[in-house]
Amino acid sequence: MRVAVVSQGSPYRRSSWSGIPYYALREIMRRFDDVHVVDTPRVDEFLRRSTVVTQRRWNLTREPAVLRVLAAGLAPMVDRIRPDVVVSIGAPHKVVPLLGRYPVVHVTDAMFDTIVRYYPSHHRIRPRTLRLGGAIQQRLVNESHGLLVASRWAAESAASFYGHDVTRFTIAPLGANFDLAPPARAPRTTDGPLRFLFAGFDWVRKGGPLALATFARVRAAVPDAQFHIVGCTPDEARGMPGVTVHGILSKSEPAQAQAFERLFDDSHFFLMPSRQEAFGLVYCEACAFSLPSVAADTGGVGEIVRDGVNGLLLPPDGGAADYAAAILSVWRDPARYRDMQAAARTAFEQRLNWEAWGAQLEGAMATIRPDTARRC
Repeated sequence: MRVAVVSQGSPYRRSSWSGIPYYALREIMRRFDDVHVVDTPRVDEFLRRSTVVTQRRWNLTREPAVLRVLAAGLAPMVDRIRPDVVVSIGAPHKVVPLLGRYPVVHVTDAMFDTIVRYYPSHHRIRPRTLRLGGAIQQRLVNESHGLLVASRWAAESAASFYGHDVTRFTIAPLGANFDLAPPARAPRTTDGPLRFLFAGFDWVRKGGPLALATFARVRAAVPDAQFHIVGCTPDEARGMPGVTVHGILSKSEPAQAQAFERLFDDSHFFLMPSRQEAFGLVYCEACAFSLPSVAADTGGVGEIVRDGVNGLLLPPDGGAADYAAAILSVWRDPARYRDMQAAARTAFEQRLNWEAWGAQLEGAMATIRPDTARRC
């Protein structure tokens, strides 16, 4: 089967959309012999900058004139490939003009209307962008061959918005981003200091203040507890006993990537009670290290973290006292904590890796007959 891939940002760059296009392309190339990437780095950079300039109040990728320009540039590139299927990795604006010409399979964490109504950062979007964006997604839902979303939350929300049964959407969790997955490890014990890890760029949206307040309560009961913060440098955490602020650790720098992985390996809980999270790849990465996550039941997080199984999932309005009590109940029960670690690793091995995602993608493409599109 000949596969064409388009994506949000370049799939050759790990920095594009949290690395999702990069690792998705790797898996697609592992499964299929005839894969062609339709890469548009200059267009992607222009559109990215436009979003920054407009502060997300309106989005050029939803404008009809921009879609026509994209179609004029992309369609000939795809026509030269003559694929059996076009796979979109978070790029509806690139594939909508191709609907009806080729079978399209679209992959995303959640659909447009779900995202813009869920994240406060999108609440200032102009009505025109909402209307145009919704229309694009409606056509994509109606006419694409397959739709892969990362969670049941995303599927149910999209089904409601776009008037389809939830079975129209394939629930395919995204995978943890590793070039080489960490090996299975021996269970951690509860003998030494209790160590927490937080990793996120947006301290507030990722629930940093709540995580810090939770840590303060836990430390009152476990005086040698430690809290390691990666990805940001919150002023409120500096100088706080037991807290270490590491700042940004780049995965593209070997020494920093190794330091980041050591923090995963040495911690006892991954604590990130995000206020909004469409999915949360970092929870998948925690599972790879047999590290139970402590999170809020919001967005698609529940697709990754199963309460009492591979971590703790608290109500969105849960406070620091609730989080601390839940954590301490597990920490004081070594057998339960050991089982939770094992379940985290099992979740990674069975469903939170790119190979598992690839199987879902291949299943969505199973009814496409090779060569059919090329005869259009």
